[in-house]
Amino acid sequence: MSPTPDNEPHSTLEVSERDPETFQKEVIQYPDHSYPQAVPVEQAAAGAAHSFYSPESAKEVVQAPHNAYGGAGVLGAPYKDPNGMGGAGYNNGYPAGAFYADGSIYPNSAYPNSNYPNSAYPNSAFPTSDGSQINPNGGQIPPTDEKAGKKATICGLPRKTFFILLGVGIALIALIAGLAGGLSSKNHSGSKEVSSSGSSGSTNGTASSNTTENLILANSKITASNWTDSSGVIHRTVFFQDIYNSIIARRWDSKGNSWVTNNLTQLMAATTTPLNPQPGTPLASASMDLDPTYETHVWFTDPTNTIRSMASFDALNRPDSWDNDTLDGAVLQTWPGSGLAAMWQRCRHASCNGTWVVAYQRPEGAIKTANSSTWASATVAVESQDVAANSSLAIIPQLDGTFLDRLELVSEKVASGQTGDMRVTTYNDTWNGADQRVTELQSGIPLPATSQQFAITKWDSWNQALYLSLLQGGSIRGNHWDGKTMNNITSFNFKSGPDANFTSIAMTPDAMFYGITNNQIVEYSLDTTDPSTFNYVGVVFP
Repeated sequence: MSPTPDNEPHSTLEVSERDPETFQKEVIQYPDHSYPQAVPVEQAAAGAAHSFYSPESAKEVVQAPHNAYGGAGVLGAPYKDPNGMGGAGYNNGYPAGAFYADGSIYPNSAYPNSNYPNSAYPNSAFPTSDGSQINPNGGQIPPTDEKAGKKATICGLPRKTFFILLGVGIALIALIAGLAGGLSSKNHSGSKEVSSSGSSGSTNGTASSNTTENLILANSKITASNWTDSSGVIHRTVFFQDIYNSIIARRWDSKGNSWVTNNLTQLMAATTTPLNPQPGTPLASASMDLDPTYETHVWFTDPTNTIRSMASFDALNRPDSWDNDTLDGAVLQTWPGSGLAAMWQRCRHASCNGTWVVAYQRPEGAIKTANSSTWASATVAVESQDVAANSSLAIIPQLDGTFLDRLELVSEKVASGQTGDMRVTTYNDTWNGADQRVTELQSGIPLPATSQQFAITKWDSWNQALYLSLLQGGSIRGNHWDGKTMNNITSFNFKSGPDANFTSIAMTPDAMFYGITNNQIVEYSLDTTDPSTFNYVGVVFP
């Protein structure tokens, strides 16, 4: 029995009596922001040492590291290629086999000084185990036909040589695979500029074959907006969700003539307000061009059906910088499956910066519009009895004489148990009496579905308009207001482009059309002399 230890057994684990919520927690205060921010692994790997904040604003402005386009802490290809591999090689090869200096596997004898070193039968005529005789002077006389014992081999090669070659082969395979993955991910990294063969401003002729790589979320919606700076440069932004559920912004301007990508979800991943959009969230966007102020905003919903927003508050000088727009703390709750629509409305007075307007369906069913003057005080635009559940929405400014300070709101009303009517309601300084300012656009259309969407654009100094509906099954119908009368358009010609199998559509106020089809986003320009025709421009993404 073991002797009793001198001391009683005890644990070396020390338990602190301090508050675990405050003890041993390190907080680093950045000089330009009061909240500690974590840097995600993806951004740290990309070279980011901390989150980026703008010192001139109290709002969180997160700049993407120069090579960080990986996703929201969880993104892979096309922004951080999942196919890249760092194959595990053999650092030191395999250990040498159990060989002895003479090349044998086992010693010839365990008893070198024995008279019968290798035999269990000392009286045998051939006392050794291999049949050789004993040398009278000591030692063993090998038989005349004995050959030296062979070393163990694999595939005809010594074990050590075989394993060295095997290790080299595996390392070469890993290197080749790694190079292939790196080349594949080169075109999908970070916030990047990509030369676009069919970017706005130059047509691309006949469309190329469809891509087979799926980089867009299957039920992603799409939204687009445009603005023009004081130099006459046109800027456009298209928003959608990628396969990782991240919100992606694709930006283009007529000076650079190429598309640039920002992953908004990844940009906010390290902040205290990370994005968490619903898969297939409704999307709405708008832009402001009131020199010297240029902004672009996008709205979406989170899993609680609450409206969230991101904004580029200096779209001209810092287009890669995006903020969380808090909507002044307003909680805008939507009907599950509600559509969204947004616009920027100019003021009559030069001293006013205009108003951001967002239309959505409330949980009780009515369509409301919230605006940036008082986000929390949303106003009923369409009563619940006049709108279908999950109605698609579209909104656009409307002229009031020479001022562009009114708006039009498109929604759907249930006409029967099987069909609905697409209608436009006009805002005339107030929504009061709006039910008396309704124009029916399309009757007998299918009831709302997740794939159904409305879109609007205007031209001719805002005097002509085109109202589009993407219906179940992919068919597109429209209405053209020529300034005097409303004309139905039952079919459209998408010239020179890929198959018009659209799952989502959007239009900018300057008559540009965008659609998701066959795993890519394509761009068309409206032929304003024939509003039933769209001319193919090129591929926006990928």
